[in-house]
Amino acid sequence: MLKILTLVLALGFIGCSASHKKKSKVHDLKEMQLEKEQEISGGDKVGIRDDTFKVQKKVMLVESLRDLENTAFGMEYEVYGNRVYGTKGLYGAYRDCRTEVNSIIYGGSGKMKPIEPPASVVNEDKKFKYGIDKKGDLVGVTEEFLSERIERFKKYKVKLTKRLNEYETKVRICENDLKQAKLKQNQKSQ
Repeated sequence: MLKILTLVLALGFIGCSASHKKKSKVHDLKEMQLEKEQEISGGDKVGIRDDTFKVQKKVMLVESLRDLENTAFGMEYEVYGNRVYGTKGLYGAYRDCRTEVNSIIYGGSGKMKPIEPPASVVNEDKKFKYGIDKKGDLVGVTEEFLSERIERFKKYKVKLTKRLNEYETKVRICENDLKQAKLKQNQKSQ
């Protein structure tokens, strides 16, 4: 059974690698040339090829990938904060709000109730190959297919969008709970 499972996983990995290799293949874009092309805006063009109208967008890969990565990292910082910049993110705001709602002042136990631990989405744990470059510097190098990296960061964005919405909702609910606790406290003191 273990041998079969190992074989299936190995074949899946090989198939996935072949798929990314195919997706990352360099194409001759001459075959994609449009006739009577007209620019719309921002690199988008309308033209004709094979007797059909086509809309074509040309992007600089390095800029597109950088934008995708920056968006994913920015979303993760928005959700979980960034210790380097001293931000706590929505997760930290939720944690602080839950602590305040449960304070003795507002009728709580005064003990912090546990919340789920932060779960980072962007995984940049690289496996380096170590060596010496042309300049003689000691370096670590990683390599992956472009399509693999793009797909990975797109998945990060999807997960982070869900987490962002989840924590925005949790913070709003907690803020409402806090508002209600403060109102009750004010009514008692009157």
